[in-house]
Amino acid sequence: MQRKAEKKWEIEPMELVSNKSMAIIGYGDIGAACAKIAKFGFGMKVIGVKRNPAACSEEYKSYCDEIVGNDAYESSIAQADFVVGVLPKTGETEDFFNMDSTFSKMKPTSVFMNIGRGPTVKEEDLIVALQDGKIAGAVLDVFKKEPLPQDNPLWTMPNVLITPHCAQQDKDFMSDCIF
Repeated sequence: MQRKAEKKWEIEPMELVSNKSMAIIGYGDIGAACAKIAKFGFGMKVIGVKRNPAACSEEYKSYCDEIVGNDAYESSIAQADFVVGVLPKTGETEDFFNMDSTFSKMKPTSVFMNIGRGPTVKEEDLIVALQDGKIAGAVLDVFKKEPLPQDNPLWTMPNVLITPHCAQQDKDFMSDCIF
């Protein structure tokens, strides 16, 4: 994006997502849709993290290389190149993704993505993790306060991609759903 703004034509090697790994936290309907695309569309290794892995349907199990319980959360995010949050908003999940539980445990080359609910992320911790290089980047569709205030530092961070809570706003969303 910076090169585009500067109108610079520079070629550099691109890193493909095939053979990368994705941990999906809160593996349910939305997580299964992500897993299906990641595994079959991009050839990624996919780990689903679910409170009760035994409650997962056989179809949803087929989209993952592995489905684990919350007790394997840390080991799952430690090996993932992409950590995708799809947790619902509950009393237990508020600020779930924070420095102590998540960002300090991820690889510095990892990208955090949140398409679940904004309040599940402690934004000030995410900002510090991005500024300090604890993680490489973030892709964020949901926020604690929406619309995201204009003075929020996430807007100007070069390693953050922001969408306005529109991950499901495809005109064919309901007819294309896998569930």
